[in-house]
Amino acid sequence: MRLVSTAAILCTIAVPAMAQSRDQGAAVAQALKNPMVQEAVAATMSNLAGIVLDTKVGPLAHYADPEDDIRPNDTLRDIERRRDPEFEKRLHDDTRRAVAGAGIIADDVVTMSKSLQETSDRLRAALEPLRKAAEAQRGPREDHRGD
Repeated sequence: MRLVSTAAILCTIAVPAMAQSRDQGAAVAQALKNPMVQEAVAATMSNLAGIVLDTKVGPLAHYADPEDDIRPNDTLRDIERRRDPEFEKRLHDDTRRAVAGAGIIADDVVTMSKSLQETSDRLRAALEPLRKAAEAQRGPREDHRGD
């Protein structure tokens, strides 16, 4: 279930970067810190996981290790419930915590965005002489598509 947490955090980090403005990124970060939003995301993830968990895997039982105890009519949910009866509750709770953590991280990213933009601008300016030198070295481009 760490994959779900990691994916949620990474997606949330990307949201402020993709937002059109710093204000939109801040709004997203604030929303992710809202318990109602966290619950809605966790419920959505639980629903999506439920769809996958209802996949019948019993027909593949003969490929599994006999210790796995996969029965002919089993779904992924059946197998996971036998291993851990509380796994669905834990998935929901872990997802909700991940969204809350992602809200905090997104807020920090928004806070850093001005500094990151300044760094990016300075790097571009520092590399500009190299770009110009490389262009001058190449000379004018010739079009060879007609050959």
